[in-house]
Amino acid sequence: MTRLIPVLSVALAVSLIAVAPVAANVLTNPGFESPATPAAPPEYYGAGDGWTPFGGGIFTVNSVVVPPNSGNQALKMFGACCSGAYQDFPTVPGQTWNGGVWMRNHSGDPMAGGQVGAVNIEWIQADGVTQSAIVPFISNGTFTAATAPVDTWTLQTITGVAPADAAFARLTVITGDFDSANGGPGGAPFFDDAFFEIMDPVGTEDTTFGAVKGLFK
Repeated sequence: MTRLIPVLSVALAVSLIAVAPVAANVLTNPGFESPATPAAPPEYYGAGDGWTPFGGGIFTVNSVVVPPNSGNQALKMFGACCSGAYQDFPTVPGQTWNGGVWMRNHSGDPMAGGQVGAVNIEWIQADGVTQSAIVPFISNGTFTAATAPVDTWTLQTITGVAPADAAFARLTVITGDFDSANGGPGGAPFFDDAFFEIMDPVGTEDTTFGAVKGLFK
């Protein structure tokens, strides 16, 4: 009987371990590294592979322009309203999504006036175009010309639950003159290393206690 005690201890320890599924970043090209910028100039229009851009002031730039958060490239965006890029993913009502992006207020082109860098989750209906009639979108727009630190990459995050009429979850990085009370648009926020993930609940493995207990019968 004494020899079975270590077996029981190990089995109980294993049975009590919570298995937390690792959330995966579903974004294509989250660091704006693809395609690579040409040798000269050190930028190109748009956000690169996987992203759908909108507005005019959207450029992928390399480390000659700004030190990236990681890799060799980052996204620069500017303009009054609005410049941005997004990616869509199928969702079901009630699903929780977590997203974010690193932002930088670069001293080489500092944000000014009402310029804001934001990360949104937009809920899109089955036609792939129309926003939810229940909750169109949620936004983290706290990265402003008045508050953003200079020359520091800052992580901005957002989490939301898909409403009943949502068929797609859209992660959007965007800039515009959203804080217009502080003046017109000015400067350009930079973006790098975005992420978007489905937050699954933590599960537990089936217990092995019953099988071990049988050893003592």
